[in-house]
Amino acid sequence: MNQTGPVPLAWGFGGSAMQMEGGWNQGGKGPNVFDGEQAPQRFPPTSRSRPLAPVAAYQLPNRYPTHGTPFRAADHYNKWKEDIGYLGQLGATAYRFSVSWPRILPNCTGSVNQEGVKFYSDLIDEVRSQGSEPFLTMFHWDLPQACQDQFQGFQSDKIVDAFANYASVLLDNFGSKVTYWLTLNEPRANCDFCMHQPQFAPFTTTSDAVYYQCMHNSFLAHGTVVQAARARKDNPGWKFSIPSITDWHDPDPGAAAGDYYASTLLQAEWYFDPCFKGDYGPNIQRKYPLPKFTPAQQALVKGSCDFIAVNMYNSDTNGLPSNPPSETTPYTAQEVNDPTSITYWPHPRPEGIRALPRFLYQRYQKEVVIAEMGYHVPRQQESTFEQAVNDDLRVQYWQLAGQQIMDLVQLDKVPLTAVLAWSLIDNYEFKTYELRWGHIAVDYWDPATGKVNTDKGSLRRQVKKSALYMKDFFGNNTVSPFSGSKKLLTTTTTTTTTTTSTLTPATSATTVAVTTAQLSTISKTSDAVLNAVGLAVFGVAVLLA
Repeated sequence: MNQTGPVPLAWGFGGSAMQMEGGWNQGGKGPNVFDGEQAPQRFPPTSRSRPLAPVAAYQLPNRYPTHGTPFRAADHYNKWKEDIGYLGQLGATAYRFSVSWPRILPNCTGSVNQEGVKFYSDLIDEVRSQGSEPFLTMFHWDLPQACQDQFQGFQSDKIVDAFANYASVLLDNFGSKVTYWLTLNEPRANCDFCMHQPQFAPFTTTSDAVYYQCMHNSFLAHGTVVQAARARKDNPGWKFSIPSITDWHDPDPGAAAGDYYASTLLQAEWYFDPCFKGDYGPNIQRKYPLPKFTPAQQALVKGSCDFIAVNMYNSDTNGLPSNPPSETTPYTAQEVNDPTSITYWPHPRPEGIRALPRFLYQRYQKEVVIAEMGYHVPRQQESTFEQAVNDDLRVQYWQLAGQQIMDLVQLDKVPLTAVLAWSLIDNYEFKTYELRWGHIAVDYWDPATGKVNTDKGSLRRQVKKSALYMKDFFGNNTVSPFSGSKKLLTTTTTTTTTTTSTLTPATSATTVAVTTAQLSTISKTSDAVLNAVGLAVFGVAVLLA
């Protein structure tokens, strides 16, 4: 493949407050639902006869002794400057993070916690000083417990005004420093996994109707924020979107799909159509009894997304297995050492990395930000800190993904602004630390037992092989479209661009060799587990980032 030079593309990493920060009782922060909710042991039976909802892992330490708690997490609240420093070391040019709502407004609304404001203001300044464009997520599921107590959180339409009030505080304090705003991360996953088939706090319901209303309220909250922001005289050109997790299905059964999980079209009609077209698509409306937007609400949400923000992990292409033909076979490896686990997810076939953003661009004709993409190495391949650092399988993921991203920009001419890998550091995956998505390893291992225990691990950091691969690949083949970031990068020790006529591979220092015997072992493990447990439905199996 030929090219005239580096493509204009920002690249970097992401993370979220609740998964990274810890510091649950520091700096004036109020409790979020993960801090304060007492998970019920069971939920009332419904017409769909759902199984009893699982109890949060951190509330059953005897049953889940190695999974840890979210209260310390990666201690990013106290180690943030070290963590953000890796952006400069790696030459990254974009960074996505979330603000903790209860760290800013401990009581849901009301008095602003200035310690929280200063923390994020300093963090944003450091992100920029390290050469990265900040992408700020307003909400990544850590709802203030006060919102839940006062009006049942996202089940109630009162969330719309509460969220708009919170967003105005963020715009007041960070609006001069941030251009790209992600309002609510993955409304479908938040509403689904926190209430509809609840795996995470606040464990409120198993009702289909409440699930649909939660989604509806999320779009109204987003639209209200954007409408108010666009009316502000101090708006310097902010851009807003809703990052939604979406699967690639090829061929796509569309309206004939048995469930929206099985169709990219149905997901687009539910997750994206409201903020671009002003209503849910016709097929998803026929399939499910979704709430109706009033004409005024349609006007509110239509056009409220300035860019497409997609979180993408899972691809189902032509019924093929998750591992690409002639490639390695890590993607079907299963979590076989944990009886509480479900079939391994995701299935990141490389075709979807190119095809899904292209589909969304063709549908909505807006610039694209890949707000999340990544791969967690199966736990049996990362049972020590040293193995976590030497993440050869994640390097293979990026070897496949990188080419797809370049083809998306150069051949398909999709206006891709940024690629944000999930995640910067290993962090809390909502009920475990044993699924490591990070590109910076965090030592969660108890030195006395060799088991994962976040309360006893040293939390030391170390750059993984995958991060070094990304540094070389994206550094050699991209240039930041953000002039400020590009200028700041001249002060780092990383070479960011080259003007070769062909795609420049990563250096041999980070090339990964996997032996035939290793691949055979992984493949046999995968087949055995697949035969034993079968394929899990993506929406139930995923431990979302």
